[in-house]
Amino acid sequence: MRFINDPSTDLTYADVFLVPSASEVVSRFDVDLSSADGTGSTIPLVVANMTAVTGRRMVETMARRGGLGVLPQDVPVEVIAEVTG
Repeated sequence: MRFINDPSTDLTYADVFLVPSASEVVSRFDVDLSSADGTGSTIPLVVANMTAVTGRRMVETMARRGGLGVLPQDVPVEVIAEVTG
């Protein structure tokens, strides 16, 4: 990500607007999430909040590996309480 202006303070989600543009990445398999210290990830950072994708097992797996699973909004509150409890 490149900034149009150098931020002088920490930023939150509400402070950032990503400008769409063409990417140099040819395939999603070419994306490298490794970091300078070699502790990069080989998994997505956030899993889609789709019923067919993100359930209890996926959320637990992502949490163990350092990612984030967003539960879909149509999941009943009781199920969310069970998953997060």
